[in-house]
Amino acid sequence: MRVCVPSFLPGGLDARVSEHFGHCEVFTVIEVEDGKIVKAWPLSNDDEGQEHNCAIPVQRVASEGVEHMIVGGIGQGPLMGFSQQNIKVYSGASGTVEETVKRFIDGTLANTGPTGACQGGCH
Repeated sequence: MRVCVPSFLPGGLDARVSEHFGHCEVFTVIEVEDGKIVKAWPLSNDDEGQEHNCAIPVQRVASEGVEHMIVGGIGQGPLMGFSQQNIKVYSGASGTVEETVKRFIDGTLANTGPTGACQGGCH
């Protein structure tokens, strides 16, 4: 399964988690098999000079085959975008990417429902 965590550059398992989905420097995509992390790689969050549009990073993450997004905070727009892509969103991202993914594997992160969106003060 593929998991994604918003993070700070350079990305990867040792990267610090970014507190808010839309403002992260990079996403780290993690491949998990049999409850173990087997691979991780960075995925750009650069809108290439375009006006900020939440749909762009949602599409970018979905194109990597991500099934689960783990965030510290996320706005209603991208939360609904992930729902439309059948990507489950979990809250509780903090520390490093590796620490966050291990909590996900252990089942200790909460599934973020439609009411779990940031209302502007999460970051």
